[in-house]
Amino acid sequence: MTGCLATFTSDKPEQSRATLSDLAQNSEEIQLEAFEMAKADRAEKLAEIYQQLLTLEPDPEIRTNVEYRLAQINTQVFEQKLFADDDSEQANTIKTSGNGVFDEQALQKLIIDYRQLLKNYPTRKENEDIQYQLAKALDLQGNIDASLAEIESLLSRFPETQYLAELNFRRGEIYFNLQDYTTALSAYQQVIDAKENSKYLVNSIYMSGWALFKLNRLSQGNVAFLQVIESIISEEKQRPYPDSFAFENLDSRYQNLLIDTQRVLSISLSQQQQAKSLTQLVTSQQALPFIYLYQHVLFDNLANFLIKKELTHDAELTYQAYIDLAPETLWAARFSLSLLDMYHRQGRFSAMHQLKNNYVNRYGLTSVFWQQANSSVQEEVLPHLIQFSDEHSRRLYAHAQEQQAGVERINAFADAADSLAIYLALAKLPKAKLLLTKELLPDEYLFAEANFEAKRYRQALDSYQDIAYLTKSDASMHQSLKLQAAYATTLTVRALLSTTEQDKESNLYQELIVERNRLDLQFIDQYPNDKRSLVLATHAAQYAFDKQDYRQLQTMKEYVLASHTASNVNATNLAPEALKQVQIVTQLSANGYYQRKFYSQAEQAYELALFYVNKQESIWPKMRKLLASSIYFQGQMLKARQPHAAVQHFLRLGQIVPESSYRVTAEFDAANLLLANQSWQQSIEVLQAFLKRYPNHEYSASIPAKLVQSYEALEQWELAAEQLLVIVASEPEKALKQEALYTAADYYLKAGNSTKALINYRTYAHAYPEPFDIAQEVRFKMSEFYRQSQEPNKRYFWFRKILKYHQLQRKKAPQAIQARAIELASTAAFGLGVVHQQTFRWRKLKAPLQKSLKRKQQAMKQAINYYQQVLDFQLARYVPQATFNLAEMYRQLAKDVIESERPGDLDDLALEEYEILLEELAYPFEEKAIEIHASNAQRAWQDIYDPWIEKSFSTLAELAPALYNKQERTHDVIEAMH
Repeated sequence: MTGCLATFTSDKPEQSRATLSDLAQNSEEIQLEAFEMAKADRAEKLAEIYQQLLTLEPDPEIRTNVEYRLAQINTQVFEQKLFADDDSEQANTIKTSGNGVFDEQALQKLIIDYRQLLKNYPTRKENEDIQYQLAKALDLQGNIDASLAEIESLLSRFPETQYLAELNFRRGEIYFNLQDYTTALSAYQQVIDAKENSKYLVNSIYMSGWALFKLNRLSQGNVAFLQVIESIISEEKQRPYPDSFAFENLDSRYQNLLIDTQRVLSISLSQQQQAKSLTQLVTSQQALPFIYLYQHVLFDNLANFLIKKELTHDAELTYQAYIDLAPETLWAARFSLSLLDMYHRQGRFSAMHQLKNNYVNRYGLTSVFWQQANSSVQEEVLPHLIQFSDEHSRRLYAHAQEQQAGVERINAFADAADSLAIYLALAKLPKAKLLLTKELLPDEYLFAEANFEAKRYRQALDSYQDIAYLTKSDASMHQSLKLQAAYATTLTVRALLSTTEQDKESNLYQELIVERNRLDLQFIDQYPNDKRSLVLATHAAQYAFDKQDYRQLQTMKEYVLASHTASNVNATNLAPEALKQVQIVTQLSANGYYQRKFYSQAEQAYELALFYVNKQESIWPKMRKLLASSIYFQGQMLKARQPHAAVQHFLRLGQIVPESSYRVTAEFDAANLLLANQSWQQSIEVLQAFLKRYPNHEYSASIPAKLVQSYEALEQWELAAEQLLVIVASEPEKALKQEALYTAADYYLKAGNSTKALINYRTYAHAYPEPFDIAQEVRFKMSEFYRQSQEPNKRYFWFRKILKYHQLQRKKAPQAIQARAIELASTAAFGLGVVHQQTFRWRKLKAPLQKSLKRKQQAMKQAINYYQQVLDFQLARYVPQATFNLAEMYRQLAKDVIESERPGDLDDLALEEYEILLEELAYPFEEKAIEIHASNAQRAWQDIYDPWIEKSFSTLAELAPALYNKQERTHDVIEAMH
């Protein structure tokens, strides 16, 4: 330990002190020889001079000054001889151990001189310096107690002494050596608190730390030791860099002190809670300006100390404590490696794995540490980051492979993928190029695989694509990986697509569809000879078909066919998988033509596709159906422009695909097309063949009508009528059935087959009273048939039918009765009137008159009834004649009454009376006849005149000549005027 008494030098100190030397310099200067002298020689020379001055017995004041000055000079001479060979700053301090070689007699003489001065001049102010020198000399002499007494006395007499720091420091050392640590601590504290303490500050702080340590106030001692370090660093002109800080690089004067400070700190902390205490110490002292520079050294020192003491676990905790305290520092990274080495020596592999993982997380690319680190720091940690991340990622991948399917496996692969991503990012840094010992491509492939297993399909897909198509390497190993990655892209994009199937209308789903198709084609293009390309080409054909990319579909079809040389081999010679591929692409190609309505090409394509399909396969009938459909639609497309060509397609369909359901429609369409183009005879042939082939088909129900159309066009009426009767027999709809029956009867009539015409008209008349007009015509036709066949009763039957339904119609809907119906009713009524008039005429009046007259009147009444209906119908054609006939019946009745048979048992008088009675009976009838004829004649005044009106005039001339048989007067025509 160093001494506490500073030596005076020949140079004046910064702050002036009241010394004998100063007093002497204020007196008349003594001229020395003008040659350079050594310091010791010069001091001795001055001592001789001052000694001579004392022999001159100067006045007391001067003598006193000279004595003080002489003591000072002797002290200088002694010290200069003592430290003659030491040029260091320590030469200014006397060491307790007595390292210097000195003259004990000279030292003793100095002590005597100092004491004599103090005794002789107890009140002089210079005594502060003399007593200070005395304390020094006693200390050098080894008289510690006497030295301490002088120090205590000096401090008591001069509490503000300029030697305050030095003296308290010496006190502290003495008390420390005496193991009075409390007093020593107090002394050191006074040094620390003193103003002029720079020379003793560091040592005082250091010794206060030791004192606290000795007092077992360890935590306070630790703080003191930190302050020692802080003080030393504060004196450095250039601040050290934290990452490269070392105590060895500080001022060499303090090396021993620094070594001991670190040592005692480690000892102190080891006696406390070790790492925990150090952490608390450092944390609590973060306000210290330089602690950030060396705090890692403290942890390292403690760890090494504990290791030497074989406290390995505590050493581990110490390193870990620093890592936790300052995780984003380079020293934390370095200590992690130290800790890792300790784990390795102990075989603690699990802890090693965790530490390596933490290392990568704390100091990797995304960490704050990396972002803030300079290039050299990054280069230091990068090799470890690469190694650790590589090991960790492979370990995680192997662990994931061991997991059972499920969430745990997915999560395990996700962890592996994340770790691989970190490794690859590190390995791809430009700085890492020289550090790598293996190719990265296998690891990149492993990264893609891990993402796939973790169901991170997008990340996996991007990686697979990079490996497959962006890697510029022709190495055989790489080619294999690139091939695997290329195929993996096709699988991965499908897996990705499956995650979006719930929303197939979304943009994302559509984009993935496009990407899937692109990747398939890229693989096919890159690896056309790979068998999997054929599978993908088959899929690509389907996708092209789905998106209507028919050019791509054709390309894929040709590629698959060419790969299997399918055009030159029989289907039986193809392997099942190859055959299936050929079937799919040929069928899709055919379907593509079909969808685009290229039916001619579709027909050929379906024929090719069917070449590779076994008849027993379920697809066979479907393909045959599409083949038939292609032929059918060829006909459909030509219907308007080339109807005859269309007919050919329709008819050949049945020859090529006779089992097709299209055959029915095609042949029926062919018939319709022939009808539309008035190819009547050919249409009849097609229709008859269709009816024969498909008698129960729904289309067959319409064939009779179509045959009717053809027969009508060819004027084959009876054949047409026969088909109409087929319609009548099969048609459920009443209206059509009715119309067909009427038309059939009409066509039989046209064909001259009156018998069949009569039968069908009669059936119609009985079955269909409506519509009224047609029914009346049919009834009339029936009357005409019987008129021609001279069957009057049957004719009159239909007359009565006509009148019956006419009267019903008048009650139901009179406004619906047309002129033709009135004409037919008038004809029927008139005909019946005539026949009943004949019956009236034929009935003779015989005796007894009353009985025969009644019968005659009944016949007349029936005739009148029908004639009255004619009159009611008011048809001009029949009204005059009916009126005439009606009048004639009254006239005839009057005549027949007059000419009736006389009873045979009457005498003359009775007979005369009987005849008068007959005349009276006949007279009203004759008057009625005149009246009716007159009404008929009056129609002439309405511009109605026909032979029957003329006959009424003639009859009236006979019956009422006075009125109707007058001669017309005539006059000559005046031809000139006068």
